[in-house]
Amino acid sequence: MRYHFQGFAFLACLLAIGVAAHADSLLTDLTLVDVETGTLTEGQSVLIREGIVAGIGTDMTPTDGSDVIEGADGYLVPGLWDSHVHIFSGATEPDTALPRYLLHGVAGIGDMGAPWPIEAQQELQARIEAGEIVGSSLVLSGAWVDGSPGSWPGMFLADTPDKARAVVDRIASEGWAAVKSYSMPDEPTCLALADAANAEGLALVGHIPERVALCTAIDAGTDGMEHFGRVTMACATAGVAMIADLRDTMAAGADLPSIFEIMAGQDRIILDTWDEALCAEILARIAVAGMHVSPTLVVADFYTGNWPAPDAPRMRMIPAEVREARGRPDFRLEAMTDEERALAEDSIALYRLTFLKAHRAGVPIRTSSDASFANRYLFHGFSLLDELDLYVEIGLTLREALCTATVAPPRFFDLRDHDGTIAPGRRADLALLDANPLESLATLRRPRAVIAGGIIPDRATLDALEATLLSEGE
Repeated sequence: MRYHFQGFAFLACLLAIGVAAHADSLLTDLTLVDVETGTLTEGQSVLIREGIVAGIGTDMTPTDGSDVIEGADGYLVPGLWDSHVHIFSGATEPDTALPRYLLHGVAGIGDMGAPWPIEAQQELQARIEAGEIVGSSLVLSGAWVDGSPGSWPGMFLADTPDKARAVVDRIASEGWAAVKSYSMPDEPTCLALADAANAEGLALVGHIPERVALCTAIDAGTDGMEHFGRVTMACATAGVAMIADLRDTMAAGADLPSIFEIMAGQDRIILDTWDEALCAEILARIAVAGMHVSPTLVVADFYTGNWPAPDAPRMRMIPAEVREARGRPDFRLEAMTDEERALAEDSIALYRLTFLKAHRAGVPIRTSSDASFANRYLFHGFSLLDELDLYVEIGLTLREALCTATVAPPRFFDLRDHDGTIAPGRRADLALLDANPLESLATLRRPRAVIAGGIIPDRATLDALEATLLSEGE
């Protein structure tokens, strides 16, 4: 299979109609939103030069040849981040993913694994950074490491500590941003993976492997955990016993149906043994360790059948072959037992309760959606905003929810020119909104303009792009 990126035709369209691309641009009459503090600063102008915020003030004047863009009392916010996506799971998936992130003001994405070779991913990343392609900043965290035979194509495989160390050596030499653990490594291999990642100066992110206790992963120095289920499991008094049972079963050479049977029964045990005092202890440990969590709570919609209608815009804006595949049977849904289906709503309610407690305990949260062609009914761009809405529904304030999508991700990734603020020297990845997002997140779904590395598609351009994407899906 040949992996490639066409650069989608809308880039030429954007430039043809005069969208600024690494020229000086002055945005005037804005209210700047400091998401971290909730402060609003009115009557500001922002100068953007070569994709970077060059100046902010009330009396700035345009330079010769610069574009002046009237803000008309709009609200300027840092661009959003989706910390867990998969844009390389199909040969042309970036062609679909990147414009949809642009439409939703998503400035950055953390890709968490897919079969594209690292060289092809890095080529796309470099073209975005150079301004050749309009797209979200891309962090390549998808060097996923699993036990044999691997859960998905394209994984690094490690079944022993020695293999784990060799794999990390290769990951470091190839230039990945992090090491991602997956579900099946045993505990000695997982610990070696953590030691090797730390020695190479790479963050360790990913799943907590099924045979490893959450507290063991914390003590090993795991920097970021993907998905939230293992937090809820760790809050159950039977959690350690469940892991031991699975570990013993796998060590005895059990077949997959036997393993899946044990895992299928875990929801009932977690519901029966979840303990508030234990949960407070676990959440405090996570917070003290500073281990970030990417919850992907929106994934539950897939398992409960909360799917969009066939004519919904998000469905119409994906390629026909992907849309058709989403109507076929799915192995994950088919593997669910009747008991799991019956317990789904209660399990989701417990996840959300635990999530709120985690936030209040100071556990760092990074908004994430798990959007991918391979994950049905999770949509690039759209699902990130669904996830944010969930956080508010669960109990976060609007500002707290926005922080998980604007401030926490770039700081976790330790990016030199991103930190979730609008300030000189920061990359010009921003969104211009009609209304104050600290009063309603609905304004995020239709930005007036999006600034991606200094390239500025306005609402008319975004509308034209959306119309093109809808027509291509017909």
